[in-house]
Amino acid sequence: MSGRNRRSGVFGAGMTAGLCFVLLGGALALSLCVGAKKITFSELAGALFAFDPGNKNHVILRTLRIPRTFAAAAVGSSLAVSGSLMQAATRNPMASPSALGINAGAGLGLALAMIVCPAASFNVTVLFSFGGAGAAAGIIFLIAAFSRAGSTPVGLALAGTAITALFHAVSQALAMFFNISQELTFWNAGGISGVRPQQAAMLLPWTAAGLLLALLMAGQVSLLSLGEETAVGLGGKIRRIRFMSMAAVLILTGSSVAIAGPISFVGLVVPHGVRFLAGADYRKVIPCSVLGGALLVVAADIISRLIHPPFETPAGAVTALIGVPFFIWLASGKGGRK
Repeated sequence: MSGRNRRSGVFGAGMTAGLCFVLLGGALALSLCVGAKKITFSELAGALFAFDPGNKNHVILRTLRIPRTFAAAAVGSSLAVSGSLMQAATRNPMASPSALGINAGAGLGLALAMIVCPAASFNVTVLFSFGGAGAAAGIIFLIAAFSRAGSTPVGLALAGTAITALFHAVSQALAMFFNISQELTFWNAGGISGVRPQQAAMLLPWTAAGLLLALLMAGQVSLLSLGEETAVGLGGKIRRIRFMSMAAVLILTGSSVAIAGPISFVGLVVPHGVRFLAGADYRKVIPCSVLGGALLVVAADIISRLIHPPFETPAGAVTALIGVPFFIWLASGKGGRK
């Protein structure tokens, strides 16, 4: 690919965003109609614009399908944008919430929430997830700062793998000791089947705040992706940019993991795909990642219902089928160069 295409992408930002928007619209409509109970588009329109509480399909849509679909889109957007910010802030193409242990840290925070205050509200649970995600992020940045090997893409990925294993082991030990294994296992599978209207409504402000912060930081993150010396020369404040970027990552990852579990590889795959299609400018990458991440997770949630009906496969397993080969390709060095 030529240097010009690397900067502008294969399609450009406008066409990439338009394509994602059209595909996402179709995926959202399909998600509302597909499942153990098939629902027609006419019933969908009725539930949205002429709700009848006596109609069973209308009730299913309002109480189950719509919150679930909304949550899938919000979680996908959050994880994809988090991955974009992390890859820019660390200048590491393998950085993502799952690869660097941020998801596992948020999971440990959630396990502690189940133990310390089992009747806690969603907002309190999110705060615990923030704490765990922040601990993982802190360890990663310490490794990157004080270890030469830890600053390389593969070295940082290996550190993330070790942190993930450690946090998962601690979470499982706590789950067994405090008898919350069943709840934690269901959450660890990674899926959105249990989301209800109240949870979806509580997720909205966290997602909106994180995405707004990420969009406001997009121009400065683009400077950081050019390298520290170049960013400073262009007037960028490195510490402030990294701090604000990580704040957005913690808000988006913590809230997403709290509601849907550790859905892996969304933050790794989507930013690479968006940069390939739309170009490397993060003022374009981040908005397109909002749409691309939502599309991936909504599509994965649809596939999870179709693999073995009427039973459901966790959406996290579907995204892993896509993400693991991509991760291996990056780790091999073929795709891991900036």
